[in-house]
Order: sequence, then structure tokens, then C-alpha cells
Amino acid sequence: MEKNQLVNLLSLNKLTPIILVGIMGTSGAFAQNFVNNVSKVGTTAGAIMDMPVNARGLAMGNAISGFGFDASVIHWNPAAIANTPSSLISASYIPWLINTDLQHIAVVFPVRRITVGGFITTWSMDDMPVRTEVEQYGTGEYFDAGDLLVALTVATSLTDRFSIGFNIKYLQERIWHSTAKGFAVDMGTIYKTDILNGLSIIAVITNYGTDMQMTGRDRSIFHDPDPLAEGNNEKIPADYSTDKWSLPLNFRFGIAANIIQNDFIHLQSEIDVLHPSNNHETIDVGIEALLRNLIYLRCGWSSLLQKDSIEGISVGAGLKIPMVFGSILIDYGFRDHGNLGILQAFTMGLIL
Repeated sequence: MEKNQLVNLLSLNKLTPIILVGIMGTSGAFAQNFVNNVSKVGTTAGAIMDMPVNARGLAMGNAISGFGFDASVIHWNPAAIANTPSSLISASYIPWLINTDLQHIAVVFPVRRITVGGFITTWSMDDMPVRTEVEQYGTGEYFDAGDLLVALTVATSLTDRFSIGFNIKYLQERIWHSTAKGFAVDMGTIYKTDILNGLSIIAVITNYGTDMQMTGRDRSIFHDPDPLAEGNNEKIPADYSTDKWSLPLNFRFGIAANIIQNDFIHLQSEIDVLHPSNNHETIDVGIEALLRNLIYLRCGWSSLLQKDSIEGISVGAGLKIPMVFGSILIDYGFRDHGNLGILQAFTMGLIL
């Protein structure tokens, strides 16, 4: 290879992270059209896509996109697992708000020069009686609702500093006999520098995908086109028309750093700036301390500076138990949600 060609190739490798981060930032900015005084809360489907899915993420205010030692991190940033040397398994249970439940399981394993994985997240509720204006104590029927989110992940390191990852996701939302289905992709990047023991620059776009629209037999009704006329058919088959709803597109940009690293403590922190399509811009902050490679202490704050936010401080702890085959991780997370109560998360993980 000629000298000039080699120089051009090296220059391109250095520019690749900057170009990709720039494209992601531009896409996130132009994909959303905000009005300054309107938050757009409640204008998207797929709320399960924005939920924290494990105890570590809950405890650190969702600011874990740059640290990838547990499998569930692919929910926030698929690029975080690009350099994972071991297989990872994570399972979480979160008693969600208003007597609902959130479950999540994720797996990650390295394959040659890439890392692959996936996760399944479900949200569910107990049966509720069907009530009408006439039968306010119930018709004798019951309904329920639930969400299912399934993702496949692939990540790799393009250079020794730059990693990239993708999620391909399938979402199904269901209430009684009606469902809505959609697909989405995530793209995440991490660029490591020489600052602060390897400060990382993070950029992630999540939930770029199709619109959601409810379909099913609950839309089928009988309609009287002319209730004032006599002798006409009062039960003409008809369908309710439902609108299409977009997914909660989100752009996350942040930095993550190892602040202290020695035999006694490993202290790391992350600060993320978020630009969501269904709310005002906000900041997530998280910090984690690993003591003697055994005990984790965590705290964070999600939705900082966001107007009308009800989320408060998050805290949590974890235990890393060495085993012959690897390590077992046991984590707990807690977050204050103001008038809606509190969230608690329980996670068990394996490093193989």
C-alpha cells in the first residue's frame, strides 16, 4: 500500500467516531419538532421502552450507558457490550407503579470479533372487571393489559477506542382483545479517550421505528346510521377508527469516567443529556462505587432540571459473589416517584 493511501486510511479511522456521532446528533435534532412550552407527554406509544429495567439502572438514575459489565445495559446502549470478555445473564423484577409488574431478562455472549445478545421485557397487570355506564359494578367479564418488548443485539469495536452497537426490537401492546405491533432500532456508540483513566463519550439513538395502531375485535361495533328513522337496520356492522402513535424516540449524549481505581475502591460516574420526543430535555446522573471488588454502592438522579418532573433521588446496592465458574451479582435499586409512590427493583446476574 502506498504511503498516501495509508495516511488516508488512518485519517478515516480517526474521523469515523466523530462522523457517526455527528450523524446521530443531527438525526435526533431534526427527527423531533418541539414547541418550547409543550412537553408532548402522553403523545407516544411504547411506554415500556422508557422504563428502567434493572436494579442498577434504577439506582443510578438511568445513567449506565457507558458501563457494560451486566447484560441489561443493552437496553440503554448496545455498544456498551462490545468489549465484553465473558458471557452475561441478567434477570430483573420490578413491582411497577399502580399495582403492575415489570420483568426483564437479558443475555450477552462474545462471538469472535463481535458480541451478540438480546433481551425480553414484559409489563403486566392483574385482571380488572369490565364496567359500563349501566353496569358500574361490573358486567361479569374481566380484562387485562400487557406489553412485550423483544430485542436482538449486536456490537463490535471498530478500533481500540470506538465501539458501536445496534438493537433490533419488536414491540407488542395489548389491552383486552386489541393489540398494536411495531418495530424499532437503536444505535449506540462509545468513544474512549485518555482523560480520567479512559473517559468515554456516549451517543445513543433509541426507538427509531414504526407507528403503533390498535387493531382487534374490540373495534367492531354495531351502529345505527339514522337513530331518528323508523324501520331501518339499527345494527349496521362498523369499526372504530384508531389513530397511529409514534414510538418514544430519544437521543442520549453523555460522558462516563473512572474517577478512582485502586485495590480498595473503583469509583465511576456518568452524566447524560437526553433529548426525548415526548418530553422536555433532561439530565441523568449516576455514580457507582465498588468496594474490595465485592460490594456495590450506587446513587443517581433521573430527569434532572425537567419541568414538572416527579422523579427523586435513586439509591441502591449490590453484592458480587465470586464462584468457580465466574461471579453472581445480586442488586437492589430504589427510586422516589413523588405522589405515585416508590419503585424498587431486584436483579440477579451471572458473569460466566
